[in-house]
Amino acid sequence: MEEWVGKIWHRVITRSARREYPQARVRLEDMRLALGVLLRALSRDGGLQIQAAAAIGNTASRTLLQRVAGADLKRQAAWREPEVLHLPDSIAVFPQQALNRDLYLWLTALGSLAPLAPEAADSVPTAPGAPADAIPPDPIRQLLTRYPALEPRYQRLLAAWQALPAVPPDAMAPLTLLPAPKVPAPAAATALAEPAPPQDSAPGQQAPGSDQRQQGERTEMPEGKSGLLLFRLESLFSWTEFLPVNRTTDDDPDDDAARAAEDLDVITVARDRQSSSHKIRLNLDLPAPDYDDLPQGEGIALPEWDYRRQQLRADHCRLQVMLPRGAQEMELPSRLRAGARQVRRRFEALQPQRAWLGRQQDGAELDIDSYILHRTDRCRGQVDVPAVYRDCREQARDLACLLLADFSMSTDSWVSNQARVVDIVQEALLLFGEALSATRDRFALYGFSSLNRQQVRFYQLKAFAEAYDATVRGRIMAARPGYYTRMGAAVRYASRLLGQEAAQQKLLLLLTDGKPNDLDIYEGRYGLEDTRMALLEARRQGLKPFCVTIDDKAGDYLPRLFGQGSWVLVRRVEELPRKLPQLYGLLTRQ
Repeated sequence: MEEWVGKIWHRVITRSARREYPQARVRLEDMRLALGVLLRALSRDGGLQIQAAAAIGNTASRTLLQRVAGADLKRQAAWREPEVLHLPDSIAVFPQQALNRDLYLWLTALGSLAPLAPEAADSVPTAPGAPADAIPPDPIRQLLTRYPALEPRYQRLLAAWQALPAVPPDAMAPLTLLPAPKVPAPAAATALAEPAPPQDSAPGQQAPGSDQRQQGERTEMPEGKSGLLLFRLESLFSWTEFLPVNRTTDDDPDDDAARAAEDLDVITVARDRQSSSHKIRLNLDLPAPDYDDLPQGEGIALPEWDYRRQQLRADHCRLQVMLPRGAQEMELPSRLRAGARQVRRRFEALQPQRAWLGRQQDGAELDIDSYILHRTDRCRGQVDVPAVYRDCREQARDLACLLLADFSMSTDSWVSNQARVVDIVQEALLLFGEALSATRDRFALYGFSSLNRQQVRFYQLKAFAEAYDATVRGRIMAARPGYYTRMGAAVRYASRLLGQEAAQQKLLLLLTDGKPNDLDIYEGRYGLEDTRMALLEARRQGLKPFCVTIDDKAGDYLPRLFGQGSWVLVRRVEELPRKLPQLYGLLTRQ
């Protein structure tokens, strides 16, 4: 009975303390596309990203009911960093969905202004009645001065906010942006800490709430050799000292770790003194030469775009062309033969066909219609070069395609109990080769991965001059996933190879499962901007880049890289082998 009454009391007090309107909730994911367009248009910075904001401690006053219910301990606010606008993952401030959508648009417009540095934010006095951590109204005036058409929207939102019941007088109005949260980093810790290597995200394996960012800080691992716990009865566990034990790293998965991390205001990270070589070796060390893929040459120097300097850094990367070690000639796997027969029959219709061409200056026989027109023109006094023949000629498809596949470590993740992503990519490449060999189009197949800028690995599966045969199939099946995704260098070299082909239409097809990243600074906007510049260079050469991805988050960055109509998301990875040849047929249909 006591538990039953307690549950009812909890529901009643929580519902009474709630200051939101769930029935009118608007989610960031539903507004992301429109907000992204608005943000980049107003800021004139195409590289700005929108991310879900981390929940921070609520410093504003809470009502008595909220204190009793223990509600509103955290809140999601909006703030702007130089390259990212953080917005709440959902808004239910107003009882009408239209107002909540307007609030998203207003915060995005406000976020298009250059962010105020924390030092400047501390030095500017706030308006009377405004909370200490809110940006003063100057940015609002600046935005309304620049875009007067936003004034009615702002006034409507302000009036709706002031009309809400039970709003504490010093509560933060949702119409302003906060300064970026400042997380202190000890100087000693900063000197010791190294950036953790980025992990490629595997499709379908994101943790719940993975889009929401947490605040973090770095610190040193305490050196205490004995533990000490001091407390007073009225302040239990208020003083603690760290006690290092042998199991500071745990190989066993913790199902509650993600939920526990979401409850922390700040996550502190320290470097462990214990050896973890068995883990680091997987991501950092190259295989021994006897086990590594076979290098072809000494490597190729390539440039890289540094958006911060607005400069193309010459010979900044080194790309190594490699052949998969252990590749043996092999026939098409039996499980793919039925699908390959269907693909070949469908694509044989695209083979060059012989057709009669009229109005030729020479040919196999006289074109009667052309001859009559020619004689008529002569009677009118018009003298032209006689084109009165017709000839049966082959109508060849004048195109070349290079498919570049991502073989980074993330493709080693399992889609089901039977197959990994890399297994499905290999099947897609095999069926793609079967399809294009049926059309007699010129094509090449390559893969890539990377381990910093000096180790961009470019796997030659099939060159343009090679036939699609058992040797190529063996290379495809011997390709192994590993390392990271330095996409810009791979795109540049693939563009160089494709640009050397004498074809009217040149298709650069990129197959990937995630965004560009690597061990060094090639993470976040740096990698995106370098890849975007490499794709712009490819278009200037007359190439047609197109991306096929299996990343559910691709809509956040691929429109910036390839353009709105030059990429496609395959939501079910298992359908990739079937859809890839179909997509090629649509892209090359003449």
